[in-house]
Amino acid sequence: MARVLVVAAMLATTGTRANAQDIVAAGPQRATRDELTTRVAELQSRQNASRGSALGRVRREMSVIQQRLQTGDFRVGDRFVVSVRMDSVRIDTVLVRDSLRVLVLNLPEVSVAGVLRSELEAHINTHVARYVRNATVRTSVLTRVSVLGAVLRPGIYYAAPDRPVSDLLMLAGGPLPDAKIDQFQASRGATRLLDAKAAKRIVKDGSTLEEVDIQSGDEVRFSQQRKINWGLVVQLAFVASSLFFAALQFIQWYYSRQD
Repeated sequence: MARVLVVAAMLATTGTRANAQDIVAAGPQRATRDELTTRVAELQSRQNASRGSALGRVRREMSVIQQRLQTGDFRVGDRFVVSVRMDSVRIDTVLVRDSLRVLVLNLPEVSVAGVLRSELEAHINTHVARYVRNATVRTSVLTRVSVLGAVLRPGIYYAAPDRPVSDLLMLAGGPLPDAKIDQFQASRGATRLLDAKAAKRIVKDGSTLEEVDIQSGDEVRFSQQRKINWGLVVQLAFVASSLFFAALQFIQWYYSRQD
């Protein structure tokens, strides 16, 4: 719950005011079903005491949590790592396909529709146990992030949620020479999640993707230092001076004709 409050506070103080209400806290990324259900019950009890914009916020948060409980945390294109220990250890990166089905270790497909992140490991364990005896399964969900801006290889990358946000620089091949490694912007669609001021604090604290609620599909853009194009400045100065002297010569010629 503490992380929810931290994220809510950051969202309230960063980004554009016009879009602030578009981002609604849906609980910690690894919240259990019981925790989310308890939160919905708390919000339902607060409805009668809320009015105006406060009531709207309560209803929006309750709606997104209920939607999460119904549809789960996984979407097409998400990935997670599965480690299966039997006689040996086998590691597989699993892609969530159309209809929210996944293929684990060439076993029959299994659906992750309605599954929360906190439920994934038990869900996959149950599935594997139907076909393989004495197997122990561990899962690690990856976050799909677009890393753009002052990086060597901009693109879409998958990172563990417990990795520091600053590690996204290395995933994208490292910063460009003019990059501001402690300044970035995080966005979800057209809505700003974090601005450069908040980014400095996040880099300093070593905050992780999960701690600042960066989710699959979000965009992180690293800033570049502003450089003065001295070549262009010299050219403009030359043009300006040429125009000035041309105007001066015209004025001299004009008055000499008057004489």
